[in-house]
Amino acid sequence: MDPCQGNPKSDYLNSIRLTWAVEMVDDILDNGGDKAVRTAFLDVLGPQNGTKVFDAVMKNNPSFAPNITRLQVFDAIADECAKQQIYVHLDNHVSKAGWCCDKDDGNAWFGDTFFDTTKWKRALGYMAEHLIGAIIQGKMWPNLVSMALRNELRNSANRLVAFDVNWKTWYGNMTSGADAIHLANPDLLIFFSGLYYDSQLREIFDHDSVGRSNRNDIQFDRSKLAYKDKIVLEVHDYDMDESNCTNKRTKLTTQAFAALGPISPQVQTVFPLVMTEWGFAQAPDQYQGPFASCLRDFLPEKQVGWMTWVLGGSYYIRSGIQDYDETWGLLDHMWNDWRCPECIDRGLAPMVKATLDS
Repeated sequence: MDPCQGNPKSDYLNSIRLTWAVEMVDDILDNGGDKAVRTAFLDVLGPQNGTKVFDAVMKNNPSFAPNITRLQVFDAIADECAKQQIYVHLDNHVSKAGWCCDKDDGNAWFGDTFFDTTKWKRALGYMAEHLIGAIIQGKMWPNLVSMALRNELRNSANRLVAFDVNWKTWYGNMTSGADAIHLANPDLLIFFSGLYYDSQLREIFDHDSVGRSNRNDIQFDRSKLAYKDKIVLEVHDYDMDESNCTNKRTKLTTQAFAALGPISPQVQTVFPLVMTEWGFAQAPDQYQGPFASCLRDFLPEKQVGWMTWVLGGSYYIRSGIQDYDETWGLLDHMWNDWRCPECIDRGLAPMVKATLDS
């Protein structure tokens, strides 16, 4: 973990978005407790490859005990980040563990094939309680600042679920999910993602943005929520088809960044906002392209935080392919160095500095 965490800090990055799946918590609560990482690898990768990957993990992380569990790895990552002065933002990415995101993956919307809302709320509370328990014991997570409710809510290919994709369903579930986090750990900032792959936040701050038949006269009234001062909105952007930066700025402002204020007929409630995902394949022509170039100016100008997808350079398994190479990863396949040093030195690092200076 040392070189993995050391690289980001050396180029001004000061936070990581640590993702997790509800399935892990379900397994812990329903099957007698957390399991060892070695067992998890064997279950997913098979005896031969699972053993190979586990041995590599142990070789590169000699401080790990042979029977280390999944949550203990989370604790260790947070602890190392704290040593490197890197904040941790915990993100519920999916219910069933796997590559995200698509309409037919069963993780798309509340009540989808794998998206049991009761277990989701239970898992949010469990993770928030685990974190505060570790902090109280003085062991881990002093650098934890926030938790996200759910990554990229979207329409589902399941017709019965798709019928229920609306503001009323979003509001009811997201506020009750936030209740679960706040009850377990009232110090955390709580990140609310929007609709349509987290590209649309307008319904939250613009109370007249959608028809009353869709809204059922429900407005996001922060004053009625116990965590009213802990709410942060998050937005994602992967719209690479829009090559005109002026148009992109207008679209982003209308759909999300107007939430920063000022108050107007179109903006009834003001919120802090973070772009928790944007990214591109790590290649010189990509960081110089219109998508990255536009956001490189726009985000520091808006004085908002942002996180890029993704740090890691490879996966144990992704979409059924083991040892999958992540071409969007800031780190190379072995997580030893930057995949595209030019992208960092001339693209990301100046953007980080501009953001911190804004």
